[in-house]
Order: sequence, then structure tokens, then C-alpha cells
Amino acid sequence: MNYSNTKFSVLISIYEKDNSEYLDAAIESIIEQTYPPDEVVLVEDGQLTKELLQVVQGWQQKRPGIFKVVSLPENGGLGVALREGLKACSYGIVARMDADDISCPERFEKQFKFLQDNPDVAVVSSWMLCFENVPDEIIFIRKMPKKYEDIKKIIKYRNPVLHPPVMFRRSEVEAAGGYSDLRRNQDYHLWIRMILKGSKITCIPQPLYKFRCDQNFLARRTSMKHTISIIKLQKEFKRMGFITYPQYFLNVSIRILICFLPITVIRFVRIKCLKL
Repeated sequence: MNYSNTKFSVLISIYEKDNSEYLDAAIESIIEQTYPPDEVVLVEDGQLTKELLQVVQGWQQKRPGIFKVVSLPENGGLGVALREGLKACSYGIVARMDADDISCPERFEKQFKFLQDNPDVAVVSSWMLCFENVPDEIIFIRKMPKKYEDIKKIIKYRNPVLHPPVMFRRSEVEAAGGYSDLRRNQDYHLWIRMILKGSKITCIPQPLYKFRCDQNFLARRTSMKHTISIIKLQKEFKRMGFITYPQYFLNVSIRILICFLPITVIRFVRIKCLKL
């Protein structure tokens, strides 16, 4: 399938627990880009609240022709929503974004130009400005490695690729099998499969995205459900031959330890030490 070389889509998943005010601000940050998208694909992952539907319909009226809505009858999780949403994207370059974050004004312009200047790169992410409640009150900058070689080393132990601010070549994502139906860590699974196929993943070492890192986010990332999903995924990586048994044992042990640490300790480590 042939795609336009000068246009791109933005892909966002929305579900009933999302905040309508946050969603409105997220979409506004997309529209106000210095290089705005030609298409915004909004995936309604199951039944939405009246407030969320009003935001979606309001933007459709403000900017007719830009928004494409994909409605899923039941909530299938982020992996399913992104998989179905990607099918609806019209263009070969696709940018991801979460429904409660903010894209900095020059994000798309810089990432699109980077992909145009580096045809060997399949995925480009960026650093993130992390905040709790107010987008302008930054608590720390979450960074990731710039070089593909460093990403390949680190990804055996943890996911160093920041998913919300990625822009990627749709063809290479699809060649690796696209998003799986995992409810958690579907991006981690995708990056591994892409790397095994030789796709290059890199990062612009600038903060081009504002990420909401509140107590709810930390609670989800340290929950038992999240830990179990990570353990299952590590087992799959071992089966695929991407990691060795000692690496698997180390990764699982660390995740179990994190699961039992207090949120306050994890928050301190993230902000003061790891910035991860």
C-alpha cells in the first residue's frame, strides 16, 4: 500500500476513565502544533462518558475533516485500540499520544523532519517533561538514550523507549506484527519484535512532550497486575531468545521488589535518582 510522504496521522486511544478536560487540552496541543497533522484518529475504546463524547464531537465541529473516530463496542485495552486505530490511519507516518498529556508546540515538526532526514530510522521518540497536576509545573525530565545501540542493550533489562511521544513509520510497525492485544506493555513487546527484525529506534534528546505522572500513574505502574504482566512478557522474551535465563531472573526479581515498595519511595527514586 502506498502512503503520502508529506502527511501524517496522530493516533489516540480514549476510554471511559479518561478525564474530559485533560483530553480537550491534549487535542488542543495537537491542533496548535507548528506542523499540525493531516489526520487525528481517535479510538473510542468501549463506551465513553457523556463528557468525553462532548469533547470529541466538539472538536469534530471545530475542525471538520481532520478527525476520524473509530468506535469499539467493548473496552479491549490499549493494545487492541491502537491496533484497530492504526488500521484506520491514512498515512505512512503516525504519531502516538495519550489522552491526558500535552505535546509541545514543535514536537511534530521536529520528529517529522527527523524521520525525513533519517530514512533508516523506524521509530523516533523524545524526552518527556513530567508533571503531576499542572502542565507548567515540571517535576523532572524523563530521558531515554539517543543511540540505537544503547537502546538495544538497555531494552534487555527494561523498556527505555518512551511510548507516548513516539512517531513511527507505519510500514515497519506492521512488518513486525503491529500492536498485540496485550492490555499492558504492548509497546515493549512491539519494540522487541521490531528490533529483532532490524528496525532502528532512536530518540531526539529534547523534551517535546509533557507527561502526566501523578499518584494514579505510579500506582498503576507498581500494581500487582502490572508486575504480573511484566513477568509474563519477560518469559516471552526468553522464549523468543531475546534474553537469557540469568537476564530473565534479574528482571523478574527487580520487578517483584518494585511492586512491594511504597509509592513515596518509588516517586523519590524516579525524581531524584533514575528519572525513569
